[in-house]
Amino acid sequence: MADLAISARGLGKKYRIGQVENAFKRARRRMFTSRDEEHMWALNDVSFDIDGGESVAIIGRNGAGKSTLLKVISRVTEPSAGYVDVAGRVGALLEVGTGFSGELTGRENVYLNGAILGMGRQEVARKFDEIVAFAGVERHIDTPVKWYSSGMYVRLAFAVAAYLEPDILVVDEVLAVGDAEFQKRCLGRMADVAREGRTVLFVSHNMQLARRLCRRAILLESGEVKEDGDVESVVRTYLSSIDTDQGSRRSWHDQPLGDDYFRLVEARITDENEELLTTYFSSKPIYLTLEFDLQALDPSLNIGIDIATVDGVVVFYSSVRDMADEAAPPLVPGRNALRCELPVDLLNSGRYVVNLRISLHTVRWLVYADAALHFDVLADHGQSLWELGVGRAGVVAPRVNWVAVDPASDAREAILRASG
Repeated sequence: MADLAISARGLGKKYRIGQVENAFKRARRRMFTSRDEEHMWALNDVSFDIDGGESVAIIGRNGAGKSTLLKVISRVTEPSAGYVDVAGRVGALLEVGTGFSGELTGRENVYLNGAILGMGRQEVARKFDEIVAFAGVERHIDTPVKWYSSGMYVRLAFAVAAYLEPDILVVDEVLAVGDAEFQKRCLGRMADVAREGRTVLFVSHNMQLARRLCRRAILLESGEVKEDGDVESVVRTYLSSIDTDQGSRRSWHDQPLGDDYFRLVEARITDENEELLTTYFSSKPIYLTLEFDLQALDPSLNIGIDIATVDGVVVFYSSVRDMADEAAPPLVPGRNALRCELPVDLLNSGRYVVNLRISLHTVRWLVYADAALHFDVLADHGQSLWELGVGRAGVVAPRVNWVAVDPASDAREAILRASG
């Protein structure tokens, strides 16, 4: 039996609800008011064991307690109840800014983080070149990191967390701020860490990545463990829990998604007549419309979506960045609405969900919502789909043109005759 890497018992973390106060205001409030403070439990009675060498995905909705759990495990914050025992060194990448001092150079921060992990200077020096090469910051390694771009910062932070040989690697959704090539390299490195027999804890909204990296998953809901087991089973439970009764239309007029800069107020899927349906035929166009408020224009704004199957397989991603700048739809401060036509004649029969992926590119997420909408497709754009009375296998059912050509054997014989 493998040794335990992490053991949590009755773990809880409580936060006070209210505005941020300085010490004077807090003391004055406590002296002159007798009302009870409101609290919320970000974690409540969480218990589990993780063996050394396991790769475990922590999944759940926004606000479920995933990031709080990782912070408690990484000793960034102390629990309010219960305890967690951690065996070995923890390399954590929780959010941009964690663990780095902005006034120190990249080189100094690498050695500082090594010291925090309990490593000697020579031990860090052996890994230093690999860290810098992975991060791609050779020219800026002696520059204070406060001058780094967010991409440079995250690349260096991940390289430090992954290459300084921690016994436990903890990675939050922060990888999402990187580009596709960076994410690919990070996932490769995380897989290497797992193969080396070290423990990996991975938080992500991307169920494909969770399946790829982990065999086990823990599902958190409202700060409690709802399910703990095989990653496929837990992912199915999670995806079924986020299915929405509103189907092809959702409104957030009372509580918009986003922040003060970007507020999403409605998303809907309709046919060409702007009608909301429960099922759409793949032979006819359907449209996705997003209505939102903008505080101001920002060239880094990226409004995108994933179309995914109900078990989390992303069929395709699209965003306004797919278009050339001169062809991009114009936006204005205030209320906006964008509409796109979905390529439904690519889709097979089945149910699909819309994941909202809206961000200030490489800066921060504005809206990251899974299964905001769902819709059903009945594939009728190919006669062969009906011949056996069942849909064809596969996620997509593209219409592919077939034509008759001369057989290759006949062509070869003609060439041989001509050359003879």
